Amino acid sequence: MLLNPSTRFRHLGLALAIFYLLYNLTTVYSVSLYKLYPSKVHNLATPFDSVIPFIPAMIVPYSWSLVLFVVSFFLVRTSTQLSLLTYRLILATVFACLIFYFYPARFSFHRLIPDDWTQFGYQFLQLVDKPFNQLPSLHVSYAILLGISLWDVAESKKRWVSMLYRLLLVGICTSIALSTVLTYQHHLLDMLGGVVLAVLVLILSNRIRNALVIRHLAIGGIGFLLIAIAGFYLANMSMIAAEMIETFAIIIALYWLISFTMLACAYQQVKPIQDTRWFKKSSGGRLTVYTWMKFAPIIIIYNAMSLLGQWYFEVFSKGQKYLLTPYAISDGVTVVASPRLTQTGINTHLTNWLRSPEKNKPSICYQIVVVDLAAEISSHVNKLEMTTKDTASAPVHYLYLPLLDLQPLNDILFQDYIDLFKQIDTLIRSAETEAFVISNKDKVEGSLIALINFHCVMGLSRSIGVQVLYLLYCGTLTVYNYQSWLEQHYPHAHLKGAYLPQSLVEAMANYKSIEYSKTPL
Repeated sequence: MLLNPSTRFRHLGLALAIFYLLYNLTTVYSVSLYKLYPSKVHNLATPFDSVIPFIPAMIVPYSWSLVLFVVSFFLVRTSTQLSLLTYRLILATVFACLIFYFYPARFSFHRLIPDDWTQFGYQFLQLVDKPFNQLPSLHVSYAILLGISLWDVAESKKRWVSMLYRLLLVGICTSIALSTVLTYQHHLLDMLGGVVLAVLVLILSNRIRNALVIRHLAIGGIGFLLIAIAGFYLANMSMIAAEMIETFAIIIALYWLISFTMLACAYQQVKPIQDTRWFKKSSGGRLTVYTWMKFAPIIIIYNAMSLLGQWYFEVFSKGQKYLLTPYAISDGVTVVASPRLTQTGINTHLTNWLRSPEKNKPSICYQIVVVDLAAEISSHVNKLEMTTKDTASAPVHYLYLPLLDLQPLNDILFQDYIDLFKQIDTLIRSAETEAFVISNKDKVEGSLIALINFHCVMGLSRSIGVQVLYLLYCGTLTVYNYQSWLEQHYPHAHLKGAYLPQSLVEAMANYKSIEYSKTPL
């Protein structure tokens, strides 16, 4: 399958944007630091560097780095190769710029501008690339990473063609790496640092599970640098408590970095047991203090996203009678997927959810089951409990299956879904017994045994996805009709195969629950 050019441009744009943002940010910081506190900027020259000649013509292969960087995104063939290339370059950039901040260094030799045909190249280089950001050399790291990422893209049945391509690739990448010292841009230790960084990135990138891990590592690194460097400039502009301002900024920046690194670790974990190690909640659906201490930046961001989601649904639902309409899976059980709702949203939707679909009249509801799928934010179950005191006497039961944002649904253990659905079945059977007793062995007309509300944070992907799995578990949907059901009831849902994989759908559809078969709904 050919890669879409827009996909290639998107990956290239992301990698370049992160490079230019972080590299220029750390360059500006190092220049300012050198002017104010020159002793804090390190000198990495060794006796061996003094014997390395300056070869002006090496400016040509030095300039190849950016060309190879850009071209590589159009040479890789598969989406896997493209993703791996992007992962590696972003990781190298983020890690290198963090080192530039913690260990700023300056090139030690004075380089005269040549007066031959290479003059323009060195003038341009002097303009765009100051003699800072030395260790590790990103030119060297990129050369190694690009060479390895492009190693297999020109495979041919003719062995000599493949060999010629690889010799050319090795020659280009080696020339780029050597040019860093032969143009007097880097020292030997910078080259060594670039090699070490490339090796570490290769090891790490081969173990990273998906782009979500990279995203949170990158956000952590970018946020750290922005906060810490902003604190440096604020401290130097302040006449009072300058040192305290900078220290406070570094503490906040480190907290941000650690928090997002832990989140990346949560995404990296293979089939976590409901992520309870990461995002714990109380029995009332509130994130614990310990969770807040670990993930405050993420939780604050997701609370803002939740408010944005509420605004989006208010705008999007205009002109539609009920956007979040329950779906009946039996005479007395309905399910509804929703985002996390505010108190206003609960008040608006609850009355509609409890209406009899046939007669459009309020139903007698025996219980409401809230299934919280939002790991990063507190549930709306407490708001629902407050509302039901005024509008219905139904008890509210709370169940928690934490799913990280955009996490593929097969990252959760299959047994965790079964355990959750069995808990729902138990609650439904209990409500059926209560309804049977209260109605004197005859259900009250218009009664609703249970309303099951699956909710996530902002959109509907998580809640709809798990609702589909539950309907497959119940036998209401099959592998043959669940797609058409989604198109009919949730035409705007974003449930791609990578998020709700066919293998999980088939496994759930084929699962035979003994308890469920004994007591059909």
